[in-house]
Amino acid sequence: MNALLALTLVALTAAPPDTGSPRVKRLAVVVGSNRAAPGRTPLRYAHQDARNLASVLVEAGQFAREDVVVLEDPEPSRVLATLDSRLERLGKEGREGLLLFYYSGHSDERALYPNGQPLELKELRVRLEDARAAVRVGILDACQGGSWTRAKGLTPAAPFALEVPLGLSSEGSVLLASSTGQEASHETDALQGSFFTHHLVAGLRGAADEGDDGQVTVGEAFAYAQRLTIRDTSLHGEAVQHPSFDLRLRGRQDLPLTRLASASSTLEVRQELGPLQVIQLHSGLVVLEVPEGRRALRMALPVGPYLVRRRTPQGTFARELQVEAGKTVTVHEENLELVGAPGLAAKRYSRPLAATLTTLPAGTHAVSLGVSAGYSEYNEASPPITYASPPALVAGYRVGLTDRLQLTVGGLPSVKLTRPQRVFTGIPSPTLSYRLGEAGRSEWVPFAGATLPTSFDAVHLNAGLRTRWWLSDSSSVHAELSAAYTVFITPPTTPEGYPLELRLYPSPTAEVGYSVTLGEVVTLGLGVGAMAYFSDGVVPVGDGTYTSRTNVHVGLRVGGGVGSPFPLLSIHLNDVWSLTGNASALFPLMDAMSFSLGAGVLATF
Repeated sequence: MNALLALTLVALTAAPPDTGSPRVKRLAVVVGSNRAAPGRTPLRYAHQDARNLASVLVEAGQFAREDVVVLEDPEPSRVLATLDSRLERLGKEGREGLLLFYYSGHSDERALYPNGQPLELKELRVRLEDARAAVRVGILDACQGGSWTRAKGLTPAAPFALEVPLGLSSEGSVLLASSTGQEASHETDALQGSFFTHHLVAGLRGAADEGDDGQVTVGEAFAYAQRLTIRDTSLHGEAVQHPSFDLRLRGRQDLPLTRLASASSTLEVRQELGPLQVIQLHSGLVVLEVPEGRRALRMALPVGPYLVRRRTPQGTFARELQVEAGKTVTVHEENLELVGAPGLAAKRYSRPLAATLTTLPAGTHAVSLGVSAGYSEYNEASPPITYASPPALVAGYRVGLTDRLQLTVGGLPSVKLTRPQRVFTGIPSPTLSYRLGEAGRSEWVPFAGATLPTSFDAVHLNAGLRTRWWLSDSSSVHAELSAAYTVFITPPTTPEGYPLELRLYPSPTAEVGYSVTLGEVVTLGLGVGAMAYFSDGVVPVGDGTYTSRTNVHVGLRVGGGVGSPFPLLSIHLNDVWSLTGNASALFPLMDAMSFSLGAGVLATF
């Protein structure tokens, strides 16, 4: 998912210093929209990131809970009406006020798309330039945000959180962006949100407090989020994400966003070396990271159980604790206990192995070379006839034409390995597959292809649909429904000639399977399938005469590769080379029982 977040703060009237005057009124309208705009993919975590932002506003940003309105997939008219009511309220009170607007979802160069419907940016700009609020804060976490920030090529993402000034003795503008130019921003299952939002919220909870003064400024929060966003997208993203920042204020060089003393439940960390991680135990999420170095930090956290952890080459040191309402819990780094051996090795590969993907990425090639053999037993004959298919060297080829469209070429030459050696040449036959959906969630892959045997007496057509449901980032369930048709062509055999005969035989197949990749080293694939096919036959009718009939053959196939694109066993030597092994068995209700074995090597590059 592409994404951009832009935040602008506009203050047209300077506020007097805080010398006992009535407290500044802060109102917020927070919008999260997962629903897709036309032609876009639905987002997953826009709602959650909007809730995270709202929580920080209330817990540490000195917003009253009733003054923060959270809207999830609202109609555009409701968004504007809510903003208008906030402005009207500030205008009637006639005192210094702040209005914050937050949006996470899809957009383009002219509109936001809450609930998948357009909300013109010019309509939003009118509200955020209304002087009834002395300070107006706009936060956009959306695709194609360029027209808002007067930049070009900006694209969509999930939210990032920003709080508001605690004192309004300055005026001006602040601009934060989760990415720059045409870069993509990213959300991730591991954080259940966007990288930038997650780290910005963590910074505002106290992890970014460089001055140890109990408050976090916009500059501190941005620097913290920028550093960790670049780090994480370098490790896990397809492209590095570079957040941007522009602050233009009169009267001060930075702007406080959160005051930790106002939080009702806090964690105080005394760190000597670091870095430390704070993990929320009920969700398993790393909610914030304390930068390395000696420091004492107070952090605003929701009530609940946490784990403070430091990973070192010598092992993992940790301590569990409970954050309680109205209390500050203190933990010292030197009191952490060794709880595990040195941390698990980092992931071997920065992106998923091409050999484990449903379709190959654009420009990626997969070449396989393997030895296969088979054995069949025909039970209808008396006595039963057995046939062993001699070992043969078989090649395969696939290429990603785009990130979703894949071409598979069959009919490549094969070599019989037993004496007398023989090369079997075929006619290269294409099969096209197009992937719908996203890896890591669910995928739907329709496919179609054709094969022409060298005898030119038949054409084999096949089409179907594969699906893949991901159970985790390394395991998935597969299913396939397909039908293959063989069109037999009978040419004239006498001078008088006979009309061309076309015989069409369908062969439906249904398969289901499971695959799992263990430690990025071994992939296992196993499944079961049911299939049927038709053939011509003859039966006696008496008086030594026979008549033709169509025979129906039904069977059950089990083993590797059934219901999934993977062999029974793949050993990934690196991100290019894999060793493969396969075995399957066909158990028919009648006719032949057959077994096949294979082993080979796969290169993806």
